[in-house]
Amino acid sequence: MAITTTLATRYWLKTIIMAVVCLVLGVWGIWDYTVAIPKAIQEADRAEFLRETIQPALKVLEMGSEERDRATVKLNVTIEEDDGLDKNWSAALIEFKGALDGSGGSQQKADDLLGEYLNKYGSVTRPSKFDRPMQWLFILCLPLGFYYLWAYFKLAKRANAYRLDDDGTLTTPEGTWSAEEIKDIDMGRWIAKTGKARTTWTAKVIVENHSPILLDDYIYKDMHLIIGKLAHGFYPESWTPLARRARVDKIEESEVLGEEE
Repeated sequence: MAITTTLATRYWLKTIIMAVVCLVLGVWGIWDYTVAIPKAIQEADRAEFLRETIQPALKVLEMGSEERDRATVKLNVTIEEDDGLDKNWSAALIEFKGALDGSGGSQQKADDLLGEYLNKYGSVTRPSKFDRPMQWLFILCLPLGFYYLWAYFKLAKRANAYRLDDDGTLTTPEGTWSAEEIKDIDMGRWIAKTGKARTTWTAKVIVENHSPILLDDYIYKDMHLIIGKLAHGFYPESWTPLARRARVDKIEESEVLGEEE
């Protein structure tokens, strides 16, 4: 039966987790940058305006007082700059203006609205000037998420290309070689006890008219079966079909002589 490979669970699971984490962080960064932080700034500005302008003016009951006139001027500017998207806030500004300049607003209603909006915005913490720039660190995770997804689909496709047939024909993403064209397999790094640990999952097939083909058991499940079959074919005394080192009992000459004595 031909030996084929699939994407190793250890690899695809890590890749998908990284993709999800990066995508979530990227979307979170975009949301904070475009929605959450601007909203917090707007609410902090409103709370500051209410505490520093409207509240002191409403405490002065004398119509036409300096406090009320100064607050009315600021209020007119705020009304002109208001985008009108928050209908309730726009209506509250009109109510404050009417109460301060005596153009029809109710002092009691203005006081009630002031208390309502201070309860709503008073506890809002103004974002730091570094908060929005910091979101770029999260936003830049977004392309990394797409990169991990691309890597997953690319390697999953490559995993389906590896095949070792019963007649010894080896098929890889780099090409197909018959048994006669396969000249050797380099097991120098396979399960080695020294050097980079990552390379101990790999072996290289030596083929005609091509650079060595890397076989990676870390990324591709059952690659060790292909490696083992090739290694056992070239070095049956050193490697088993499962790509394990063969155990050869070695009897020292001195031991043989000792038994003879």
